[in-house]
Amino acid sequence: MLSSFATASTSSSSSPYETSSSRWKFNFTTNSFAALSAIFFASYVPSPQESSIINVAEKRKTSSVYNYRLYTNGNSYHDGNADDEPLRILLFSESFPSFTSGVVRRFKEIVRRLVKRRHHIHIITGCNNAVSWTEGNELLEKYVTFTILPSTEFTNKIDCACPFLFPNVSATPILYSVIRRISPDVIHIIEQTPAALLCGAFAKALEIPIVWSSHTNIDFYLSTYIRPFAVTMTRRIYQFIRLQHLCFSSINLTVSKDFADFMEQTGIPKPVIVWKTGVDSDLFNPSRYSSEMRYRMFGTYNNYTKEQMDTITLFLCVGRISPEKNFEFLSLVLERIPSQTFLCIIGDGPYRQTLEPRFPKDRVHFFGFLGGDELASAYASADYFIYASVSETFGQVYLEAMACGTPVIAAEGGQLKEFFVNGEHGYLWEPDDLDSAEEAVREAMKDRKYLSTKARTQALKHSWEAASDQINSIYHDAIRNHKEQESNKKTSKLKHIWHLAYYFFIWLICNLCALFFMAPFIRVSPPQSVTTKKINKLNGNSVEEQHNSLMTKKSSVS
Repeated sequence: MLSSFATASTSSSSSPYETSSSRWKFNFTTNSFAALSAIFFASYVPSPQESSIINVAEKRKTSSVYNYRLYTNGNSYHDGNADDEPLRILLFSESFPSFTSGVVRRFKEIVRRLVKRRHHIHIITGCNNAVSWTEGNELLEKYVTFTILPSTEFTNKIDCACPFLFPNVSATPILYSVIRRISPDVIHIIEQTPAALLCGAFAKALEIPIVWSSHTNIDFYLSTYIRPFAVTMTRRIYQFIRLQHLCFSSINLTVSKDFADFMEQTGIPKPVIVWKTGVDSDLFNPSRYSSEMRYRMFGTYNNYTKEQMDTITLFLCVGRISPEKNFEFLSLVLERIPSQTFLCIIGDGPYRQTLEPRFPKDRVHFFGFLGGDELASAYASADYFIYASVSETFGQVYLEAMACGTPVIAAEGGQLKEFFVNGEHGYLWEPDDLDSAEEAVREAMKDRKYLSTKARTQALKHSWEAASDQINSIYHDAIRNHKEQESNKKTSKLKHIWHLAYYFFIWLICNLCALFFMAPFIRVSPPQSVTTKKINKLNGNSVEEQHNSLMTKKSSVS
């Protein structure tokens, strides 16, 4: 029934998974009443694949049981033998190629490894050209398919985010239809968005186990993007909404114990499992050093010769250029450290035009976006990796730099304690403490070789293979636990309808809370950076005053 509401261009295959070269595109022209009616009455219509789907959980041997020990000395690990039964996995994420982020990099690495286990993976996203990521890879083309939700045509980020932040009437039955048609063994939902809650509601109503992973510290971002007088209220509203999201799931994940503890402290009732983070140590490797890349990192407008560049200490910062990354603090640090230093910033973002004037052009180069081999070469060609952000839940850039043998100098964060030893892999400074940052930089510059060796050794302990093994076990455990919970329950089509009505009501309440108590307080003008808007004083002056003072002194000296 729902297929009559939409048109899709797919290959003629009897499998519920089309070849990945086929891309779903929906043109939806129904009205609100018809769309909402479809949600409730579709439960009466049996799925065309219903009779042929084999529930993997039913085939599992009961003797193959493995247990999670959530935290032991800060680590999350899994005991037992991995289950190699292939699964139908549905990933629901706004972030996917060609959008670039740490979340995207994680799932690209994980999906590449899951398909080697013959798992069929269907990805629902808003990124219009996500399907191009699988082209040219035989395994990905065979096992990975996509549904592209209707979106806007503005920028890449908006294309990805809009159908998740503002799920329209047309996307609702499309989402339900795809979930019912694919009939996945498990649904993995990434982050908490209005559309994610809707996906969770459908999964719950259709009795499909949910794994929910949280990768972004939205609580921190609210203080940057919400007007100051409303931050406390909007944070509580968001925590209420997040609680409703995560109560749907069979298993909740995040990427660091520090953030897992924070989530549990804010009311998440179920234990939050720490999902390991890896690094591709073959790609990110000290052997990627390139004198040509190092020359490019200094930019074209400086007056250095290649010989001079070899004597200058080159700092590297990699990340999205946005206010919460605290780049402006680096401009203050740069003014305090020796003049024979240079900073290369790799990345791009909406805050770049505001940020560039704050840095002296003769000591900073904004490189723009790099990826793959070129990014690895940039890491390996730098002397140090420096990072001022305190908003990271993990921060893959730290491990990437360490894997290249590049010592890390960064603002201290709870997540760093899980894989970073101060004084061995680099040096940390107290957040927003300029004196501490200066001291960390000077200490790191004393013995780079020692720090480099230790950093590389530590990074080798973190692999995407281990993270892939863990998530594979989590998926199977979610199916097993869900099966055990549902085995004694009687199900009916009527129950599905009431489930849909109940969870749709929860989704509606959460959206109304966001609409009336969060959206009105979002900053219309570009937000200030973390550093600029701090009320805290550093050495008796605000950060803004320090910046102006330092620039004035520099001008007077020159």
